[in-house]
Amino acid sequence: MRRIARWLAAVLLLTAAGLALAGSAQLVGTVHDTRSAWNPFAAANDMKAARYGSFVRELKLRVDGGRKRDGIYAMRFVADRELRQTFKRGAKAGSLVSGPQAAFANNIVFRVPVNGSYRVRFDPASARYAITPPVLEQQTIESMQLNGFVHDGEGLVETFDGRRTHPAEIWDESIAAHELQRHDDGSWSIDLPLSTRGGHQKNGVYQALLSANHNGDWGFSAIINQPGRLAGGNGYTSRVGHIEESAIVFRVTRDASYRLTVWPDQYRFAIDPPVDFLPGASYQVNGDVLAEPWNPAAPEHAMDKDDQGLWHKDLVLRKDGGTAGGGLYTMNFSIDGNWALDSIGFGGEWGKTWHAAPQEWNLLFRVPADGTYRVTLDPARGRFAVDPPVEPITRIESLQICGDFESLSADGQGGWNSLDERHDMQAGDHGVFFKDLQLTGGRSYSYKFSANRSAWGWSLADYPYDGEHRLAPHGNADPLRFVSPRDGLYRFTADTQTGDYSVVPVVPR
Repeated sequence: MRRIARWLAAVLLLTAAGLALAGSAQLVGTVHDTRSAWNPFAAANDMKAARYGSFVRELKLRVDGGRKRDGIYAMRFVADRELRQTFKRGAKAGSLVSGPQAAFANNIVFRVPVNGSYRVRFDPASARYAITPPVLEQQTIESMQLNGFVHDGEGLVETFDGRRTHPAEIWDESIAAHELQRHDDGSWSIDLPLSTRGGHQKNGVYQALLSANHNGDWGFSAIINQPGRLAGGNGYTSRVGHIEESAIVFRVTRDASYRLTVWPDQYRFAIDPPVDFLPGASYQVNGDVLAEPWNPAAPEHAMDKDDQGLWHKDLVLRKDGGTAGGGLYTMNFSIDGNWALDSIGFGGEWGKTWHAAPQEWNLLFRVPADGTYRVTLDPARGRFAVDPPVEPITRIESLQICGDFESLSADGQGGWNSLDERHDMQAGDHGVFFKDLQLTGGRSYSYKFSANRSAWGWSLADYPYDGEHRLAPHGNADPLRFVSPRDGLYRFTADTQTGDYSVVPVVPR
């Protein structure tokens, strides 16, 4: 009876605040061993409705599971696939924080004591959760690391040991040079030699994320337009996806030793000497909807802001236009006329943005007629729209494999013409695609996957920095590589749901 009374009280509070009970709930995190583990738009992460407006999910967890195969998992909740209804851990186990204050909370991080089935219960009305049988929740920060492009000269290539993928050195939270020093006042700091010729693009612009206890999913990012404020729950692969939450991005104006100081309990940081933070003051449209598709600094990419805080761009599109032809176009958004704050794209539900590299897609759509189309971006609500309406493409309908294969070289682009039908893969069950190719022994092959004959509007490769041996759709990642041990027929397989990929010999029957 007390539980029902608490639920009714929570319902009355929600009603008074003008909020409705959640119609669905999503559990995201490394409790799922899939490519879409952190994607609240993926149906695979849905919870099952239970009594009194709560939701449950049964999970098989192991002491050698989780991102690092050490039995440590990270997760959070989302209601109704709305990023503005993200729930993170509160001050005490069992409590949750949502709404604007969720930026200053972190993921639920725990270790499982034994292999087994665990039930996760989420009650959005009362902002509570429970895990049974009990797990060992982690809340005390014992160490902190700064990972990313602030470490000039470190490696940029992932390694795979056959069991798990280790992040590129520059993003590896186990590297000693990434450790922050703890101080008696509760702060942490690290000294960094930075240069106006350093950073990812060698232009003095640096990007980084903070992790706690060598766990990238116990992560901290920055809040655009609020210099010095941290946002919690944002690891490399576990980004919340809000437009205003990005990596810690700044520009140095002189070569020097810079000290980054962090107050994790206050979600605050500072850099001395002072640096320039990108203001997050403008938005751009990019893609083959414009003449210079992927140059966000080009003046014609700029969007205009109206009095309601919405951003607009009018595009002249044709039903026979687009790189792939047939009126198929690719589009995304950028901030401040560059890629330093990452792109804004699509997570799986048309009309909602997702700012969560490396598992964020470009926007892919087909126009029904020639005309002027107005693109609108609402950063505050995480929404976009195209008017008049277009035909959204929201799932992988076909997959192509391209590369420097002898059998594909006659496609007019040396094996890289994703529009040529000889690249089409055969569809199997549950989002798996495969293709058999004849290979020459001793030769190293480079290849990538392209979806929906979109002329690389949607491409899949193994992203170089995320520490995952999985296919990811973000950006223009380097091709995959395979060295053929001997002449023969090989099967290339891509699982578009889990992100798994493989190459195995085809054994004759």
